[in-house]
Amino acid sequence: MKLLTKMFEMTVLAVFSVLFAGYALFVYPFEKLTEMMSTEVKEKKLKYTPITTKTAA
Repeated sequence: MKLLTKMFEMTVLAVFSVLFAGYALFVYPFEKLTEMMSTEVKEKKLKYTPITTKTAA
């Protein structure tokens, strides 16, 4: 029974590890690329970026 429980735990851990690694390697980079290319995102970044003023020393 102990062996069966340990095998089940290792299987669950392996499945979630593979899912996480697959997302990190294959999905996330494409999400970042589409975010960088999106005109809507660029407009919102310009709209919500705080204005910084330069002062002369």
